Amino acid sequence: MVNAHGKADAKLALKAAQAMGVPCRIMSRHNGKRIKATWSNKKIYKTRCHYIFTNSKDSAKHLKQTFSLSDMQIFSIPDGITMPDGAACPNRTSQTTARQKLATTLGLETDARFIGVFGKAALQNKPQIYNTADQLNRHFPSHHLVIAGIPENQDTVDKKFTSRVHMLPLTEEKHAFYQALDCCLYFPNSQNFYQGVPWEVIRAMACFCPVIGPNAAGIRDILIDNKTGRVFDPRQSDSLPKIIRRTLDTPQTSLTRAAQARVEKHYTMDAMGRDILRIYRLRQIKIDREFQTIS
Repeated sequence: MVNAHGKADAKLALKAAQAMGVPCRIMSRHNGKRIKATWSNKKIYKTRCHYIFTNSKDSAKHLKQTFSLSDMQIFSIPDGITMPDGAACPNRTSQTTARQKLATTLGLETDARFIGVFGKAALQNKPQIYNTADQLNRHFPSHHLVIAGIPENQDTVDKKFTSRVHMLPLTEEKHAFYQALDCCLYFPNSQNFYQGVPWEVIRAMACFCPVIGPNAAGIRDILIDNKTGRVFDPRQSDSLPKIIRRTLDTPQTSLTRAAQARVEKHYTMDAMGRDILRIYRLRQIKIDREFQTIS
């Protein structure tokens, strides 16, 4: 079995695997720009591989339409995570401890409350972030925005908002960090056409942290409005502060439990492994049938 992860290695690996008669050849398409139905791409996606793996339903749908693929040729298999230790919802003591630790790290008062910002806080998202910070200052003066995670987010903050918006460079996502948050926001990379289901969203849900995200590819696979999280229209920036206020004002127990259960069922390493092995078995059955026919 050969699984190519990207066009560069697919040109060589899948071509060589096809020439050698490798019986199971897979093309995995994760993040990146839109794919056109060029001659070389048709070779990769229709001729040289048996299956295509994507990490979101939107990606699978687009590739299926672009290359006229059948349901048995392309599958959406999102990346899985390892669930945090202990399936129980965090108690108030552990959440308070996590908040106080984060407040100390950021040099704030110990009664500070936090909202996490994940994804790529791109230039076009900055006004939305600052507007949210301004709204929080008016309605929830104890809350701060914490932009965490990837190097692209480690940029300067407008001086007017340095007391409300904080950068937190993280080398590794810690479960305690999610416990310190009253909710979190996710902003996708607008240049990434093949947006998958973000790990930050899955991890937050696994830790019972309410998630607010845009109605966008990949994210809508897991974020169902008012069932597993809150959804906003990225074209209507004014709606986001209202959704945040609603989230902070409303108990989220049933929503976060439903979100955690969805992650545990569909977005773990075990779930990903089961999906992949199921497809391998389908391929083995097909090969066995072809062999019996020839015999």
